[in-house]
Amino acid sequence: MKKTIFILCGIIILFVSTFSFLYYQYQVGVTQAKQNREEYERYTQNQIMGSSLMTVMNKASNDNEKNGVQKDNEGNYIANDTNSVQIEVKFLEADKTVGMEKIQSLGEDQFLKNYRTMSFQCTKKEYHESTKQIKYLLFEQV
Repeated sequence: MKKTIFILCGIIILFVSTFSFLYYQYQVGVTQAKQNREEYERYTQNQIMGSSLMTVMNKASNDNEKNGVQKDNEGNYIANDTNSVQIEVKFLEADKTVGMEKIQSLGEDQFLKNYRTMSFQCTKKEYHESTKQIKYLLFEQV
């Protein structure tokens, strides 16, 4: 009888511990996702300088690498349904948008030399439906 009670208590403790651990991991993931989204949101609220734009592009590239986002043949990140981040920039002197990968491939120093003190405004942002994380940002030179 006592042995059965001990086994039953052990199973209950194991179940509660497992559930608590899984819930804790879920909460950590939610908190990290919220912090990540808030970091991107800070760059989309107001006008930013070219140096800050380079910072957010580097963050997006790092996040894409960390999350294992695949690249196509041209070196552009392929959008997925959960955690990819794409950034495009529209410059005053061009009618088309340029992806962050293209800007980074031409060189961070060259971009900063030409656009460090220029102002940019985020004019479009999209979110992943499943995770509510930033999916796409469009910055336009002001």
